[in-house]
Amino acid sequence: MNKKAARWVIGERLNELENRQERERRIAEQLFVLPEWMSATSIAVTLSFRNECSTDRVIQQAWADGKRVVIPKVIGQEMRFFEHSPSSRLIENSMGIFEPDATAFEIALPTIDLCIVPGRAYMRNGYRLGWGGGFYDRALIDFSGPTLSIAFAVQVVERFEVESFDRPVDTIVTEDEVIQCH
Repeated sequence: MNKKAARWVIGERLNELENRQERERRIAEQLFVLPEWMSATSIAVTLSFRNECSTDRVIQQAWADGKRVVIPKVIGQEMRFFEHSPSSRLIENSMGIFEPDATAFEIALPTIDLCIVPGRAYMRNGYRLGWGGGFYDRALIDFSGPTLSIAFAVQVVERFEVESFDRPVDTIVTEDEVIQCH
């Protein structure tokens, strides 16, 4: 399946998905007992967008656990990460994604313990499709820590195109299972 078709198919599946809150609760329960989560003192995570699996519970639990949270912001063709706290001010960008405002403190991604990577579609080997900008693939080049994604089971597909610059994640957590990709 080509990337455009995969994004469309997954978008349709996500639009039709029932019991989202229960599914998100099960995903979170599995995430919070993973060694990668438990040992991390800092996490990078996106603010959820459109019909993706919500990251609100993940962020709230990270704060409750005393973890440092950083969120991304695209500046030019580069994704950079900024500290995010309950008092952070956010601005909505032209795509409708909330990002840190200009007062946020920048944190280098390689200094973060765990990166939770978003995506539209996933294969069991860890390859993922984002929105098509390649921002995470470029950002992850210098990141050596564990990477994982939280996703609904309907986002895991048999196959889609993979390109040489695509970076797989180590783990995919769905409501039904934890997929160790490597």
